[in-house]
Amino acid sequence: MTFTCPDIPDHEGFAAPVLPTGEPAPSASAFTKTFVGYQAACSCGWTDQRRFPATPEGTKEAEYRWWSRHAAPLLAAAPPAELVTRSNLLCERIVTLAAERPLAALTLLSQMEGWQRTLLEHAVAGAREAGASWAQVGAAMGISKQSAHERFSAHVSA
Repeated sequence: MTFTCPDIPDHEGFAAPVLPTGEPAPSASAFTKTFVGYQAACSCGWTDQRRFPATPEGTKEAEYRWWSRHAAPLLAAAPPAELVTRSNLLCERIVTLAAERPLAALTLLSQMEGWQRTLLEHAVAGAREAGASWAQVGAAMGISKQSAHERFSAHVSA
């Protein structure tokens, strides 16, 4: 059984069987061998160190560990898939608008730039109030922690 979240693509969690040697089973064929427990793992290569019994409860514990230890931090920084789709559609429509009516596109983009700046400041302030470091803020924006600090420290109190 696998666990997924649409907002964090390329991450599929599963309860990996642990062989008697203590190593995770290397493939699905290992399911036919005797295994002694489970550990949380992800399709991205992440593996939790904690092991759980080879029981249905052990599977549930491994699932919980994937969600709490691996997926939760990723989800905290991942934009909702629905908004990404809408953002991509908006971008495509503005490209078309710029080709057909460039002045209208400029007017729209100028308006968007104004509220985008304010929204960025609010999001940075919210992240900092929630305990995010400047490194985490920078990483979420694709810039360095120094750049994030220089750009936003005057606008946030955290």
